[in-house]
Amino acid sequence: MIHTNNAAVISLLKDDACFIQDLFSRMRSPNISMESKRELVLFLHEFCTLSKSLPLVQQLRLFRDLSGEGVFEIVSDVLQSQDRKIVSAGTDIVILFLNQDPNLLRSYIVQQEGNSLLGLLVKGMVTDFGEQMHCQFLEILRILMDSFTMSGAHRDVIIEIFYERHLDYLVDVIASSCPSRSATRTSPNSALVGGNTEVHRIKPEILLNVCELLCFCVVHHPYRIKCNFLMNNAIEKILTMTRRSEKFLVVAAVRFMRTIISRNDEHLIRHVVKFNLLKPIIDAFVENGDRYNMLQSGVLELLEHIRKENLKPLVIYVTESFSDQLMKFEHFGSIQAFKLKYQQYLESADMKLSASVPDMRKKAEGRGLEKEEEDYFNERFSKAD
Repeated sequence: MIHTNNAAVISLLKDDACFIQDLFSRMRSPNISMESKRELVLFLHEFCTLSKSLPLVQQLRLFRDLSGEGVFEIVSDVLQSQDRKIVSAGTDIVILFLNQDPNLLRSYIVQQEGNSLLGLLVKGMVTDFGEQMHCQFLEILRILMDSFTMSGAHRDVIIEIFYERHLDYLVDVIASSCPSRSATRTSPNSALVGGNTEVHRIKPEILLNVCELLCFCVVHHPYRIKCNFLMNNAIEKILTMTRRSEKFLVVAAVRFMRTIISRNDEHLIRHVVKFNLLKPIIDAFVENGDRYNMLQSGVLELLEHIRKENLKPLVIYVTESFSDQLMKFEHFGSIQAFKLKYQQYLESADMKLSASVPDMRKKAEGRGLEKEEEDYFNERFSKAD
């Protein structure tokens, strides 16, 4: 009965030609009080939520009408509020639209000058609105940039906007929130974001979500993010999370590197070797010692993946660069197998080298016989003359 009544109320409101226009006009009014604006935002949130009582076709039509009337402009204004409750309502509205038709929001972002709504969503992800809100912003950005649901018209533009204007900001949030090599871990939550004049305390949970979003981007936009990583050395900045005191952030950094290597991209692998990017991972593993935890399991699984996938440059790099550090962990089967794989590479190289030596000798001997025969016939012909 409640469901039926909700559907009836929403149907009457959506069919009223002036209702949505009047609602949005009042919300845009410069003379509206904060209390009234708050009530209207919460009303809009409830209206959108209860629209799920409508048949699917009518839901889609309603959301398209709301989009055409400027609901995303209202949401952009809401996300800039200091009131956490209405910011939460604003993100809920965005998620409702994304679940209904993500291309409605993508079209708005593409057409919007300055792309401020996407910037607000990115900024909201690193703002402390509460634990639940962190996850909401992460979910919004994931759906928004999901390559599997993007149409051709929106895909390239949305991705380009994000990578050109916002990716470096997220990477810098991580880098500025982690201590330098020489610094101690006395204040791991202290961060410098957006310049030298503004200091924010970035919660570890926010950094974890940023890292999760970057892993998502590696999987969904491998070519575009690879270009950024190779040009801006972003991988090294993200790996500064291994210096944090929170173990789950160190594990997140290991998972990020695992995601990078799982792409099996020749250029990224060469980049990892050239800039010694596995050093922070190995250092964290060694510092962890024999403690059996997610960090130890994550690093051992990373090495096992490198071995099983036969990533020769990485096997050689890890063994030759960190063999002394890994020596005390040889009681692990994965470390032993990793070392064995390296020895197999050496033996294979020696066999090829030894096989090439007789061939060179045969060629040299062949050239010697040819020279002797040539001299013999030249001598015979000269005597005959």
